[in-house]
Amino acid sequence: MPRSFFAYCTMGIIVLIILLMMCTYQVRFTEAAVVTRFDRILADRGTEPGLHWKWPFIERVHKFDARLRTFESEFRQQSTRDQRSIVMTVFATWRIDDPSKFLEAVGPAADAGAVKIGDRLENAVNVVLKDYPLSALVNTDPQKTKLVEIEARILEGIQGQAETDYGISVNSVGIKRLNLPQIVTQAVFERMKKDREKTIKALEAEGRSEAQKITAEAEQQANKILVRAGTYARSIEALGEAEASRLYAVFEKNRELSDFLKMSETLLRILRNGQTTIVLDTNDMVPFNLMKKGDGDRISAAGRMDDTATAGPDSTDDDN
Repeated sequence: MPRSFFAYCTMGIIVLIILLMMCTYQVRFTEAAVVTRFDRILADRGTEPGLHWKWPFIERVHKFDARLRTFESEFRQQSTRDQRSIVMTVFATWRIDDPSKFLEAVGPAADAGAVKIGDRLENAVNVVLKDYPLSALVNTDPQKTKLVEIEARILEGIQGQAETDYGISVNSVGIKRLNLPQIVTQAVFERMKKDREKTIKALEAEGRSEAQKITAEAEQQANKILVRAGTYARSIEALGEAEASRLYAVFEKNRELSDFLKMSETLLRILRNGQTTIVLDTNDMVPFNLMKKGDGDRISAAGRMDDTATAGPDSTDDDN
């Protein structure tokens, strides 16, 4: 076969491939497609993921990214209900839900959707912040902050409009950053300081009240213990006085004998130590006056009687 035949075949295959490329289009699963014919949207043409046919030159395919995207606004100064200035950054997550409506309202440029979302988001933030004071955004008490409520209202403000006007579904809205101008920051710090001082005073008052309560309970318990101890001490004292009265009654029967026995007991207790030498006048010093002549026999007898009583019956048996 001549070389021209192979050349013609090759050229025919290339032309066929070009025609196939011009007559077909592919939609990925991450894309949304719209087919137009002379700028008129063909709603019956295939937009599902896969390979589709089209007429070359007269039909055009517009593809958009159907994945979830994020838009983040620039720092914008806003005003609250109490005329306080704040600087904040807001973000929104969105995707193209209706590509046909998006193409009609925005155009073929997919980035134009972020611009539309930004405009709607800024307007919604301005409207919503007019209904809230600064304390709803910045507060030492987490229960008083309204960030979740504010974000929900901003989302509600742009969600329906974006879907109706542009075919865009907005999934979420959030406040990413929140700054305060220097003047406002100083005022916020002063208010936070006052709130902290109120909390400190409340805690101190609560602590003092609790301390007084504990002290009162301790004093009450101590008084009860003292009362019981005093009653017990008086009962012991009464028993001692009764016993003393009984002994005094016995001693009164023979006063001289009781005095003699007491002095003898004291003298024997001193002499039994055996470690002390005392030089004194026994005629004048009680109970050493018992050691005078005539009294020694009584002391020795008393000592023997005392030793015998101390030894007891067992000692007597041993001596026997």
